[in-house]
Amino acid sequence: MVDEEIELEDMESDIKKEEIESKRVLKNIIIVLISNIFSILSGILVGFIIPKMMGVSEYGYYKTFSLYSSYIGILHLGFIDGIYLKFAGKKIEELNKEKFRLYFRFLFLMQLLMTGVVLLIALCFLNTNYFIILVFVALDILATNIITYYEFISQITLQFKRISLRNIIRNSLNIVAIVILYLLYRFNNVVIYNYIYTAIVVGLQYVMAIWYVISYKNLSFGKAAKFKDELKNIKDLFKVGIQLLLATLIGQLMFIADQQIVNVFFDNDTYSTYAFAYTMINLITIATSAISTVLYPTLKIMNNETVKNKYSTLNSYLLMFVSLCLLIYFPLYVIINKFLPQYVSSLSIFVIILPGVLISSSIAVIKYNCYKTFNKIKSYFLKSLVMLIVAVVADIIVYFIFKSTISISIVSIAVLATWYLLVEYYFIKEFKVKWIKNFIYMCFIIGGFYGINYIPNIYLAGVSYLGYYILLTLLFYFEIVKGFFIDIKGFFRSKIKKSV
Repeated sequence: MVDEEIELEDMESDIKKEEIESKRVLKNIIIVLISNIFSILSGILVGFIIPKMMGVSEYGYYKTFSLYSSYIGILHLGFIDGIYLKFAGKKIEELNKEKFRLYFRFLFLMQLLMTGVVLLIALCFLNTNYFIILVFVALDILATNIITYYEFISQITLQFKRISLRNIIRNSLNIVAIVILYLLYRFNNVVIYNYIYTAIVVGLQYVMAIWYVISYKNLSFGKAAKFKDELKNIKDLFKVGIQLLLATLIGQLMFIADQQIVNVFFDNDTYSTYAFAYTMINLITIATSAISTVLYPTLKIMNNETVKNKYSTLNSYLLMFVSLCLLIYFPLYVIINKFLPQYVSSLSIFVIILPGVLISSSIAVIKYNCYKTFNKIKSYFLKSLVMLIVAVVADIIVYFIFKSTISISIVSIAVLATWYLLVEYYFIKEFKVKWIKNFIYMCFIIGGFYGINYIPNIYLAGVSYLGYYILLTLLFYFEIVKGFFIDIKGFFRSKIKKSV
């Protein structure tokens, strides 16, 4: 009898812990989401104002800078990823200050070296448009990887308010810069070349990097550990981190493989309109990044059984959220036609690739973080590598057969769906997760979105998709939706009580 009472108390304790953990995760996601509102506002201006001011050709060069700057994360060679994996779940006061001061200085010098290497590569493209692009990529290396270093420290120590505040400031400054450029363009007929805005973007990166270094001054300045004493640990960080770096890189290449193919095989103007479609999709990925930022450090401090039990529900939440975000297509269709007629051709690409964000978000936010949690990075890497090879080969074949960006975008969706099933298989096999409902829901959403877009009236199509989404979501996830609104209500009620 006593044993039964003890067991019951333990169960009740576990349930309470789980409820507290769920509320904390929700709180952290809301904190990051609030900051991402500014990211979305900034993204809207970058998505509409910048292309309009620059024109198709100049915007193409700016997007080429964006494409190649996305590879900058490779240049820390896994060092930051090693720190992320080794110290995830630690409290800020538990970090050894002397060691982290050494890590910062080591990273700083390594990135200075990488900057020099890329500048030398840029000289090979002297007197071409790629020279100035590569110079800006080189200048962006140091700031970007210092920001990444401190953002990872903020994430692993659950300092999400720090990340959120900096995102708000950075995006607010970006918004101010774009408004000033637009006023100069609109009323003073100033020509906005791609390198003008690129210089602003890189400059803001340095402002944020310096702010991070100063705000984490206890981990940046002062007496540091000796390099020779920490050499073995630094090697271990590279060894651990390189796996995560390669997995992240392969995943990133999967998401941009079609853009890279278009950038290489098509002219600058064609790439510009193709990349513009992905700029619109970034408005959704900015929102989902809030979940990804919070998820891994939170999963890391949970026990594996809890993670397994929550896996399908987490995926359900994400699919519901991103499916709702697909509504963005309908107002964007109207805005692009009226405000950016020179980019209308991108809509035929946009409508094809947009539902793919359902698949890519599930992989990047849920599956990848769970692979990291269960230390299955190598498995994720190998599966993703296979799919990357398939994607590149398929894109090249389609290019030589059809010479069409539309055909490449269709292939990219098919490859994403295959990749989804391949990485999902691990959870099906090992944990017997309930995956069919989520997969069928995703297929119905994607199929419904494509079908509804045959409706000739865009306003009717938008309303039809919203109704379709609500009915389908309630049919599949009524209990989850109900529980979500109860949690939200409880969260804000507790906030009101504290303020009173």
